[in-house]
Amino acid sequence: MFDKILLYAKVARAQTLAMSILPCILAFVYKQHEITNFKAFIFVSISIVLFHLSANTISEYRDCAKGIDNPKSPGTKYRLVTGIVPQQNVLYLGVLSFFIAVICGIVSVLISSPILLIPGIIGASIAFFYSENPFCLKYKGLGELAVFLGYGVLLGFSTIYSLTGTCSVLDIFVFIPGALLIVCVLLANNIRDLYFDKGHTITLATIVGIKNSYILLYFLAISSYITYGGLAYKEILPKGTYNVFLTCPILFLSYRCRNHPKMINIFGFLFVATELIAIISNIQHKI
Repeated sequence: MFDKILLYAKVARAQTLAMSILPCILAFVYKQHEITNFKAFIFVSISIVLFHLSANTISEYRDCAKGIDNPKSPGTKYRLVTGIVPQQNVLYLGVLSFFIAVICGIVSVLISSPILLIPGIIGASIAFFYSENPFCLKYKGLGELAVFLGYGVLLGFSTIYSLTGTCSVLDIFVFIPGALLIVCVLLANNIRDLYFDKGHTITLATIVGIKNSYILLYFLAISSYITYGGLAYKEILPKGTYNVFLTCPILFLSYRCRNHPKMINIFGFLFVATELIAIISNIQHKI
């Protein structure tokens, strides 16, 4: 039983859920002394993570159904195209995750404020239409934009507002560096798959080309560091947040491995490391 659960987790890329979980934790420690509605925050956080899982699984199903994934694609070991699990089961998992996420979102609205409906509806729409008709955002080169809005503006507003009943523009800025790094992970994935995606789908990487994709990738990563530094300088985040610059060697390593399929994993590690440092810095500041 456990082996089967682990297999489905790998197909659904469950390890990427850290990109939803860590920003939610950051929101909690950032506002831990201003909390007015912890229950609403819990339901919002669950909803965010499940929307992420839904987008992952439905996207995986659609990639396979559209013939975008093939046995020669990079990272096929745990993709549906290998037949490792029934395709319909993964689709059912995605649909179930989506509806549970909607229910959790509705509960958070009922115990908090109708204002949460706005980011909730937009976030649900992004998650659903990320790979579904009529918008199919990921297949039209809009995946990176959708991810930035979802993990930057929407996640930031939803978590902070559910916790405290208020949310400023500066509060949302706290989540911009992490969102930029998540965009980098997606862009690195699309760079890896560029030559396999051509002729099958449209991504930002296929639109701008390999050279410009790398330029944009490292511009976004460096912008994340600059934003973290600016937030620490303005004391929106504690001075200890400067420690995120200790992860620069990881960024350098990703550049050295820029032509290697594993570069995407390095960027994933970069995101996790910087988010953990930001979280720990906030905890130390609050104590």
